[in-house]
Amino acid sequence: QMRLPDFVVLGQGKAGTSLIYRTLAQMPDIGLSTPKELHYFSVNYDKGRDWYADHFKDVAPDVAAVGEVSPSYLRERTVDRIAETLGRDIRVIYILRKPVEQNYARYIQNICATRQAPAFHVRARPMGRRLERAEKAVLRAQALFGPDRVLALSFETDVAVPEPTFATKIRAFLGLAPMEVPPLPGRVNRSVMPRYLYGGEEGFRTVAGPGQSFWVPAKRLIFCAQDRNSMVWHDPDVGAVSRALADQSQWSLEVPEAEYARLQEAHVIPAARRMMDSLGIDLSHWIDAPPRRLAYAPAPPPPQFLSKDQGQP
Repeated sequence: QMRLPDFVVLGQGKAGTSLIYRTLAQMPDIGLSTPKELHYFSVNYDKGRDWYADHFKDVAPDVAAVGEVSPSYLRERTVDRIAETLGRDIRVIYILRKPVEQNYARYIQNICATRQAPAFHVRARPMGRRLERAEKAVLRAQALFGPDRVLALSFETDVAVPEPTFATKIRAFLGLAPMEVPPLPGRVNRSVMPRYLYGGEEGFRTVAGPGQSFWVPAKRLIFCAQDRNSMVWHDPDVGAVSRALADQSQWSLEVPEAEYARLQEAHVIPAARRMMDSLGIDLSHWIDAPPRRLAYAPAPPPPQFLSKDQGQP
């Protein structure tokens, strides 16, 4: 009989779920869905249980634990659906990241996916409501599955550190023996600031990172983002170029230190104090985090535009 998950990783988004999935996938006693992000309990629930189960058909029948990792599950309704489908004996794991960093990383990710966004301060307005929604989801999970079957991880202390502890904590939480796994290259997904480049009538050379020179050909409009989201338009009309540059002018290229401080005071610190009490977790590193400027390096053009020996490709 096909196995369904014994545990589910709820997210947050941009908090290391891809690294967690890739790390667990190296462990022969753990089976995972194919692909990683099914989003079944959030946006694909109407596709039915059979659709969900089909994504575990390649899991070996004798593995010790089966899991799913999706970054969109940190909601009360989603937790209810998990309980209804998988029962109350499963275990759930959630990861929290410093809210200003997490929200800005999601902001950048959305630009990569849609090429449109208002200024960050507009997108950040519901930050307090998002934190409250996450808190309610965890409280619901604790109520349905029991506090001992809910594991909290921290992006800053368990994931994005030179020696991450999340694998050890997850295995202990699942009742599995300790296992050494080789470190993965790249660690967490690197965020970049998306941008448009237009080659004009003659093309031009640009540098992106140490020793990386790119040639932007004439009459090419390039959307530079994460690899899967980059796009190229050949000989676009003037209107298309103008619209692209107008959209880009709305994007927030950074979060200034003063804006970080304002968001901390208005949203993060009150939520952290409340969540430490209600969830029984340590979020002191949220409260004590000094305000700082957030900015990402500009995204390089797609690899096909990389120059060779400083000549045009």
